[in-house]
Amino acid sequence: MASIDRVYRTVKNLANKEQKGFITPSVFNRFAVIAQQNIYNELFTELVEAKKLSRQNVDPGRDKSPRKRTLEDLSNFVVRLNNYTPSSSGSNVFLKPINFSRLISISKGGDRYSIDKTNIEVVYDVEKMDRILGSNLSTPTDSFPVALISDEIEVFPDTVQTIDITYYRTPGGMQNGALVDSPPQWVAEDLAIGNIEIASPSSIDFMLPEHFSSELVYEICKMIGISINDGGMVQVSTQEEARR
Repeated sequence: MASIDRVYRTVKNLANKEQKGFITPSVFNRFAVIAQQNIYNELFTELVEAKKLSRQNVDPGRDKSPRKRTLEDLSNFVVRLNNYTPSSSGSNVFLKPINFSRLISISKGGDRYSIDKTNIEVVYDVEKMDRILGSNLSTPTDSFPVALISDEIEVFPDTVQTIDITYYRTPGGMQNGALVDSPPQWVAEDLAIGNIEIASPSSIDFMLPEHFSSELVYEICKMIGISINDGGMVQVSTQEEARR
């Protein structure tokens, strides 16, 4: 994954603010979180554009396919929870996971490899859900369950006691090779060599793959340029980002 230390040092070099002391770890860390979130959001936009190319038969296919590459990048954020239980015993209400971002699918809980897996229809409109529940023809059953997605996940009928849920998680970070829910963060080692800052092992890398390092640098520099009202820095960062 993209190294927080490499991105931090590159941003400091490009911003050339070492003597003024502007690019401090705390300032960088605030921008790093937003930069990763911005790129994560852009991946979904790129997926839509890639799908359009595919429909127009201009997708080069295989490893050069924009859609395949975007899906591969997004796969880092896919989470699957099996036999997820309700918020309380006997309830049909399931709390959204803390790191929940976007829903992919829901099915009835059980053996994830079963060929008889029952998918759960998803509804986002409360009024539509009320009409479904009030109809004799469309009332949810164990064979055809329906889930209302709002601030919680409410599954009908209430006899469905566990669900398997697949979703895109919010961006987190990587620490010592393990995925963590904490955002990327550059932490200085207590013992520095001369005036050189040393990254602490407690630093948290980005969750985005390594090939996003340059984009992270440009995104952070662009925000720094806006912050200090440096139009040249914003322009250069925007131009470099557009070339990618």
